[in-house]
Order: sequence, then structure tokens, then C-alpha cells
Amino acid sequence: MNYTFSLMLLTFGIIFIIVGFAEYIFPPKSRNQKGYRTKNSLKSQEHWDFAQKYSAKMTIISALCLVAISFIGLLFPFSDTMGFIASLAVVVSFYIFVRQKTERAIKEEFDF
Repeated sequence: MNYTFSLMLLTFGIIFIIVGFAEYIFPPKSRNQKGYRTKNSLKSQEHWDFAQKYSAKMTIISALCLVAISFIGLLFPFSDTMGFIASLAVVVSFYIFVRQKTERAIKEEFDF
């Protein structure tokens, strides 16, 4: 049985948990720093601060889901290639989820 799918999701999940907690505890203070940078998050310092905290929370939640899916993935054997492609598709899906949720939260918080 091949574990590429589970190992990749577990690895990405652990990395994203660490990054999410680091960004939540030490969010970028200035809009000139790296962080969650979109048109909406750069509108003001308030938008920036909100977006950094919210995206960090969503990253942590998504990462925990990736870890859970990695264990579920042990039940379904994939070939190396399919495991790699499927795991990348799942990671990209969660990245899109974090962006969509954060953008929606910014719009709701600041009444666009």
C-alpha cells in the first residue's frame, strides 16, 4: 500500500498549523510586510489587522482538517502519482477556502 497521499497531507497540515499559530501570535503589523495581502486587506490598517488574524485562524482550522483527512486517506490506497495529484488538489482546495472565507469576512466586518 502506498501512503503518498496521507504523508503529503500530514506534512502540509503540520506545516500550516505551525505557520497559522505563528501568524496568529505574531501577525504582520504593517501593510508593507508579508502577510495576507489582497485589495480588501490593504484598504486600511483596520482591514489589515482583521485579515491577518482571521486568515491565521482559518489556516489553523484548514490545517487540522488536512491532518484529519490524512488519517482517513490511510483507508484508501492510491498509486504514487494519484496520491500526489489528489493531495495537491486537496491542499489547493483548502487554500482557496481560506481566501474565500477571509474575503467574505472582511466584507461582512467592514460593510462594503
